[in-house]
Amino acid sequence: MTADEAREKIIRLNPDVVFLDIPMPGKNGFDPLKSLHEPSFEVVFVTAYDAYGVMAVKFSALDYLLKPIDINELKATVVKLERSLAMKKQNIRLANLLHTLESRHAGGNTKIALPTQKETYLVPVKDIVRCESSNNYTTFFLTDGSDRLISRPLYEYEELLTPYDFIRCHQSHLVNTLHVTSILNEDSGYLIMNHGAQRVPISKQKKSYVKSRLTL
Repeated sequence: MTADEAREKIIRLNPDVVFLDIPMPGKNGFDPLKSLHEPSFEVVFVTAYDAYGVMAVKFSALDYLLKPIDINELKATVVKLERSLAMKKQNIRLANLLHTLESRHAGGNTKIALPTQKETYLVPVKDIVRCESSNNYTTFFLTDGSDRLISRPLYEYEELLTPYDFIRCHQSHLVNTLHVTSILNEDSGYLIMNHGAQRVPISKQKKSYVKSRLTL
């Protein structure tokens, strides 16, 4: 298969994953990627030349395999692909759900879905005081004093909530600036939230960023 044929098949089939050889007839495996605008698929390069590994990284390939292909390395690549695709689809579902709910709840009442083991809560974004992470779990603290433990990492929600004036003040904490009442200048600093006088730490690395966002 030529590079041009590979490009045509990619456009027509819209795959999740593309395995590309690097030396190809006429052109090489990098050429189809150069001609595509913001490709959404994962790429694994297959080559007999280790020197191509640097170029594979430059093109943000998920992985590259050296010929002759070792079965254990192939299995490891497949595991990487499964994890990457699952995370990507999860992020898309979250983004789509938030967008859908936003369109249905105009006027400052955007809602976000918080799925727990028993049920999925639809919570107005403005009612979220803060979020706190623990490994791959995130606890949402709400204005009514309740909390929701969600089995998803904090960074997924940071991406969704940042446009609604949430800020990451610490590796483990994301806060809604709507509910920040003051900043306490102890240690590297703390944010005081207006529901239950909750005290949230600010990391040293984020202190300047937090102050600039809060116009202090």
